[in-house]
Amino acid sequence: MRALHFLWLGLFVMTLLSIGCGPALKLSTIHPDSDKLITFEASRGRVSGGISQMNIEVGGTVVKTQAGENATYTGGPYAPFSNMQLPYRAFANLTAGGTKSTSGWVYVANPKGVYTFTTPTGSNSGYPNGTNEQTGANLYRLDHAIVRNHALNAILEYASDKGIDPVTVSNTADHMVAAVAYYVDKHMSWRDDSTNQTVFASNGFASYTPGWDFPQPADLTLRISGNLANADPKDDFMGDCEDHAILRSALLRALGFAPWAIWDAIDNPITHEYNVVLYEGAYRLMDYGEIDRWLDTHTWSSHQSHFGWNENNGPRYVDPANHDYLKNNTDNFPGGKACPGAWTYLKYYKDSCK
Repeated sequence: MRALHFLWLGLFVMTLLSIGCGPALKLSTIHPDSDKLITFEASRGRVSGGISQMNIEVGGTVVKTQAGENATYTGGPYAPFSNMQLPYRAFANLTAGGTKSTSGWVYVANPKGVYTFTTPTGSNSGYPNGTNEQTGANLYRLDHAIVRNHALNAILEYASDKGIDPVTVSNTADHMVAAVAYYVDKHMSWRDDSTNQTVFASNGFASYTPGWDFPQPADLTLRISGNLANADPKDDFMGDCEDHAILRSALLRALGFAPWAIWDAIDNPITHEYNVVLYEGAYRLMDYGEIDRWLDTHTWSSHQSHFGWNENNGPRYVDPANHDYLKNNTDNFPGGKACPGAWTYLKYYKDSCK
């Protein structure tokens, strides 16, 4: 069944198709960057009767009018809409009079480019063998297909459970973030490091000695921790807080998010690890549960972001020389909106700066 889901998704995610009782409107990208072109293709769709002219509107401006029932327009880049909604519409002028239209929007979050990943460099078959090797590449393990496959599973399952078209989820950065948060929360439970280490050893990874805090590489979380011989039968994956955070980051990277849009954050004092991700045009908290749980102000001291790392920024350990990665690298509203006052972890909450 899972293989069929992948095939089904693959048939659709190459294009976005908006269709109702009006024209069909297809987009060439499933997740546009603000520095990429987008091709819009309008066709008859479900419009009955003669069509004298097809029109395409992007960003509130009619950009193409073409006689007949088809129109194509390639435009962009859409930098002014970075981290915003880019509205689009196709409307058909009917020969009998009147119009039929189809509209929608795509979130130009600009967190991604062409899918690439940094090659693992860990000295233990690409896995970290010491604290200084706890980098994103060695822990996300995007070179393993199992990570990419579960990223697609997250989209399909979230779309099914929430009643959203999977093409829409695949096309929208915010939906992708929400899908990953939902999927990891639904399928993964907490388990302490000492037990995790025992499970790894019993599955052929006794030589895995990553250093501080025993972080689990994402592919091994997916492949080993959820084995029914190793976990409660109701759980697919198991690990503690940093293992949840690493898996969320890896799945988002597998969906094409750029490293700067996803951070693994560690609090001060060190008691907890979670994520800070680009969501709804700003950097937001992503932790246990669905992402909506963390949009409004909370007072949990474990969310005092002190140190951040990702695939591009440093290894996963607290070093006074680089603990300000998050503070220095995340303009909290990268679309240009500013949050007044000194930087604080509280600005990750939605109601701090609207």
